[in-house]
Amino acid sequence: MGAVEAAGTFQPDLYDYEFENAPVEVLNRLRAEDPVHWSRHGFWFLTRYDHVSAVLQDPARFSSAAAGWGTTNPLAKKGADAGSTLNKSFATSFNQMDAPDHTRIRSLVHAAFSRRTVEERRPRIVEVVNGLLDAAAAKGKFDLVGDYAFHVPIIVASEIIGIPTDDRELFRQAFERTAALMQPKKSDESWAEGVEAARWIGRYMKELIAERRARPRDDLITGLIRAEEQGDRLSEAEMSSAISTIYTAAGTTTERFISSGLFILLSHPEQWRDLVADRSLIGGAIEEILRYHHPTQSTSTNRRCTVDTPLGGKIIREGDTIRVGLGAANRDPAVFADPDRFDIRRKMGASPLSFGTGPHFCIGAALARFEARIAIETVIERWPDLRLVTTQPMKDPKRADRYREILVSTARGGAIGPA
Repeated sequence: MGAVEAAGTFQPDLYDYEFENAPVEVLNRLRAEDPVHWSRHGFWFLTRYDHVSAVLQDPARFSSAAAGWGTTNPLAKKGADAGSTLNKSFATSFNQMDAPDHTRIRSLVHAAFSRRTVEERRPRIVEVVNGLLDAAAAKGKFDLVGDYAFHVPIIVASEIIGIPTDDRELFRQAFERTAALMQPKKSDESWAEGVEAARWIGRYMKELIAERRARPRDDLITGLIRAEEQGDRLSEAEMSSAISTIYTAAGTTTERFISSGLFILLSHPEQWRDLVADRSLIGGAIEEILRYHHPTQSTSTNRRCTVDTPLGGKIIREGDTIRVGLGAANRDPAVFADPDRFDIRRKMGASPLSFGTGPHFCIGAALARFEARIAIETVIERWPDLRLVTTQPMKDPKRADRYREILVSTARGGAIGPA
């Protein structure tokens, strides 16, 4: 399945830590030399904006249903209990479905993430942000990741879904450990931890749904149960998988948006000062952060080809897996002038693809933008002269889509930028 690798073809390891830590040069080369790239991992990897956009907007030829993970990924191997269990979970997740099932389930959860509902959550989001920054202020020096951005969307997403406060950290830790099952196997230990975490989440969600049936609350789980009672039936597996998908969309990706966004702004002190002086620039800053630093610069969003399709001079065969590089597409020089330059005043000729496009456009996009804006604006208001202590952060080896630590100093009197 797929193309035969020609001698001398550039074949980077798209899961390598060094690549994840500094992907731009590799992605630029792929985009220029081999934009429709057959990877060593057994899937096609796309890096150009027009190719990525075309695939995401064409569910007839590029299906989300049961999209594969490539021939060398452990999840693709049949017979393993973990892979089988997890693949069943993915198959019932609405982001791994096509219409009409995708449309049916998405419509049931959409109300929780509408612009009006998001706006109604402003007081609570502000309260969460200020509480975290109050604790950070007492330190004088704090971590944008671990002390701040990591918690904002996790708290908000958990409350939207209905995960009890006492269970929030356990759920987050288990959810994080399952990430090992969606990458090539690195060790028996991390794989076993991921398997156990996936099973724990399954048991936990079953018990939580049962508890909400008995004692309804004002949360997404109760809303889905009520919709079911009104005839919009969801299977138990669909409900559980939908909640896990929402947790990802509304929680785990937004934490990187906030921490990376603040780091990028502070790394460009002249633009930080411009934003401090003119808050009307915040909208452009948010969009430029999304364009410039998508959390996963390398690989994201699977699709499965349903019919032999020509693309970029190659033939994508029926059954092949395609992964689109959203971060790579956002730096396509054919679409964005001088794409490796960060500019909060950039005039966008096209929308960044950070939240995707087409029928699977991220359902949590409005909430993510809203949370990030409040989180960044509040920091600017409190500490307009905030300084970076960590000037060259490294990606977390366990989760290469986020930085491990970004220390900042709130001490007054120093220059904006590195402390």
